[in-house]
Amino acid sequence: MDSFNMQRYYPAGQEYEIDPVCEMKVDPKNPPFQVIHKGMTYYFCSEVCKHLFERVPDQYIRMEEDSE
Repeated sequence: MDSFNMQRYYPAGQEYEIDPVCEMKVDPKNPPFQVIHKGMTYYFCSEVCKHLFERVPDQYIRMEEDSE
């Protein structure tokens, strides 16, 4: 299943996390993939995003902080 098929729409008030690689919404209660890095849990829509993050996590964390 590709990441486009996994994108979901969330009703107002429902919690979700953002995949730091592709910025898709991910359900933290049932995430396809997750990684704990420096004590923080990051959620991913696909194995590809997870592997990209694992190669250079600080790059994606920095990008996430810059976008806030």
